[in-house]
Amino acid sequence: MTNPRISSRSLLRETFATTEPIYAPLLTINFPNLILSAINSLDNLGSAGIVFYIIYSFVAIPFLSGAMIFYTYRSLTRNQVTVGQAFNQANRRLLHLILVYIMFVGLVCAGFIALIIPGLYVAYRLIFSLYPTVTDNSSALDSLSSSWELTKGRWWLVFRSSILIIFVVSVPILLIILLISSTGNLLASKLAGNVLGFFTVPLMNVYLVLLYLRLRESAATIK
Repeated sequence: MTNPRISSRSLLRETFATTEPIYAPLLTINFPNLILSAINSLDNLGSAGIVFYIIYSFVAIPFLSGAMIFYTYRSLTRNQVTVGQAFNQANRRLLHLILVYIMFVGLVCAGFIALIIPGLYVAYRLIFSLYPTVTDNSSALDSLSSSWELTKGRWWLVFRSSILIIFVVSVPILLIILLISSTGNLLASKLAGNVLGFFTVPLMNVYLVLLYLRLRESAATIK
């Protein structure tokens, strides 16, 4: 039996149609990331900046990503939770989220060391690794394995779908940043990038969770 067709453009339309009710809560969940990314963009932190960068990259990012994924997943599957409950779930699963994220980064980096194509292949096969960590309380290894299995035979779909949403949200941001950079104010362009990115993260998050759900539905259909 062939896999049911999943359309990237249909997912994009569905994203814009479904994001509005959960947009504000997702901004609330991601608000700490706005502050932390702004601090991380500063160039005068010295040696403390290295420590901050490590904590930001390997603790804050998986924690906030886990909370957003959980909130979006439960909202789209009509099993609504509050922002507080999303944070609580991410906190309960924090060690697993950190471990999965470190393993994901390590495997992707190893792929890029091999060559660019293997790196991209691994990245998009494991792109959903954090999802089962918070939605199904899976272990780190099971989460990685779940993403790898879910994207089997669907790498090109996941890749082009991700490129589509990145293009849609990133091109306007890039144009604005280039416009600000042309004035010579690099700090303002960095801050603008952080703020604009903050407002577009919910769209990307909803899009990828929808893709994740469609892939799971497709996998269930062909079993």
